[in-house]
Amino acid sequence: MIFRILIYFFMILALHGCGERLVVFPTSPGVPLQDVCDRYHVTWQWDGVTQVVMMEYRGNISKALVGSSTVLIGRHAIILSAPLRRDHSTIYVPEDFEAKVLAPFGVPIAGIGQVGSFSRVHVIVIDAGHGGKDRGTMDSSREMDEKEIVLDVAKRLRPLLEGAGIRVIMTRDTDDFIPLPERTVIAARSGGDLFISIHVNSNQDHAVSGLLVYYLDTISRGELNEEQRRENERVFLRSLSAYDSQTMQAIVADMMDTLKTAQSQKLAKSIIREARSEPGVKVRGNGIRVCRFFVVRNTLIPAVLVETGFLSNAHEHNKLISPSYRQKMAEIIARGVLDYANE
Repeated sequence: MIFRILIYFFMILALHGCGERLVVFPTSPGVPLQDVCDRYHVTWQWDGVTQVVMMEYRGNISKALVGSSTVLIGRHAIILSAPLRRDHSTIYVPEDFEAKVLAPFGVPIAGIGQVGSFSRVHVIVIDAGHGGKDRGTMDSSREMDEKEIVLDVAKRLRPLLEGAGIRVIMTRDTDDFIPLPERTVIAARSGGDLFISIHVNSNQDHAVSGLLVYYLDTISRGELNEEQRRENERVFLRSLSAYDSQTMQAIVADMMDTLKTAQSQKLAKSIIREARSEPGVKVRGNGIRVCRFFVVRNTLIPAVLVETGFLSNAHEHNKLISPSYRQKMAEIIARGVLDYANE
């Protein structure tokens, strides 16, 4: 069995362009693996002959190969943004190594603990805005449009939350166009406890900058009767044994509306609190805004929309196209969620 797994592992590496020769780089891009493993108490060893790196954490084994961007965790292959590299005796890993490898590997990342057994949060819907034909806020430099930035943040956020013991449902995890109504239906069907939509801002005034979190503070009678919201209520209530009771439907819907507004605000404040504590991250004003965005008002569960920064601002533009800053955004949201979940 072990032999077959090793064969499978090296086949994956070969498919991703790993050559047989020793790969030595004159520069040292990325993060030293030794530093990462020391920080999270992961033991590791490198075989100088086969170039295989093996890592162990609490009995879990992970393997990678210098020169390849593939990491094998059990039977699952994780693809990093860049290959592992060696400069003399030091192994370097790309910036997304922690989120993609260590979090699902079982390592608590960036101060993010575990969700408590009595937590209010067990399932989260992550909504990466735009996608496909909808590019969102377009980057004048043509480096990364909004749809690419937010999908990357969402994919970094997912393993952080899963590593904390939360099940994650993505409205999209590829560059596909998902209509707004469908996103809210996904949330209604999910059995989720929270809905987090991720976006990038823009403003004609290029001096405007800063992270913002939006939530719905009140809902009007017209919005309560909005066709999409009614459909989402029907989808949700089908899972309840009292679905045929109109009285019970009305009680449940009212309770959910009350819960949503109060808890959405708490979640927004928690994320902003984490953002303010993170060096190099600017929060605009008090960081919290009320909104009537479609996906926020038509989801039944507590929901927030996180604007990670202004692509129209030159300084934040340079941050948002940086993998390390997008990782920082994912960690801020994850810590905010865990703070909220464990209150």
